Amino acid sequence: MFKISVLFGDSPIMDPTKIAPGFERSEIPAGLMIDPISTNAEWAEKKKEILSWGLPPIKVSSHWLDKPCTTPDTDWELLEFWTKRILCRLSELGVETAGVYGLFFPKIAGYSETKQMDQAFRYANLLGDTAKEYHMKICLEPMANKNTWFPTYAEGLAFAKKVNHPQVKVMADLNYFIKNKEPFDVIKEAPEYNLHCHVAGSAPEGAQPNVGGIRDIHKAFFKVLRETKFEGAVSCACPWINTGSGAFDLTAETAKTLKYMQDLRAEVYAE
Repeated sequence: MFKISVLFGDSPIMDPTKIAPGFERSEIPAGLMIDPISTNAEWAEKKKEILSWGLPPIKVSSHWLDKPCTTPDTDWELLEFWTKRILCRLSELGVETAGVYGLFFPKIAGYSETKQMDQAFRYANLLGDTAKEYHMKICLEPMANKNTWFPTYAEGLAFAKKVNHPQVKVMADLNYFIKNKEPFDVIKEAPEYNLHCHVAGSAPEGAQPNVGGIRDIHKAFFKVLRETKFEGAVSCACPWINTGSGAFDLTAETAKTLKYMQDLRAEVYAE
């Protein structure tokens, strides 16, 4: 059975100390909350602060570096330093799976596609080798962006298979499945490659899973996770909106979302 997770710290309103208790896992936005340039002493203080928030086990990270690996002027020295430093520090927090989004692998017009793919494979292997050193895995996130090298889950899966590194797998983000109109059954083709999942709701600018009336879609998604014996986490990774009558209350909103996720999971696994 999958675990219910929540992404924290990716916006000013996602105060980690105000998230409702009960989530089984949490997800840290690595590129937003960890500075690889900071000294080890500064990192020790930051780590102490993060661990003091009393969050559920931080097993997954997202929000990778915004320096792409497929450009003509890719700075490999910087990427190697950043990758090793971030994965080392994430491992100290207990992170087991590091998410790397598709925009890190953009298609660059006018630049050799062969060279771009060579660079994409080079970086994916660097990620995998470094992750192995810290007993972690890498989770590539297709983002429904046609200007990237793997916009769909199927293409992300194919890319990961070509990389053929035991530490490099894929993330199933429901939002991008919906944007791509991609069937969930593609996950069944290689269940072992699905390391982590994201879910959200439906609203003009996005919302938490319990908002927007897409319960049936969530249920169908959860059924595939059940059928594939997925044991990882499903993170509520989304913009958060106010569903109450007063001021925005993160504790109340995350409590509503947690109950929605728990109830739907229980329903799916009882069938």
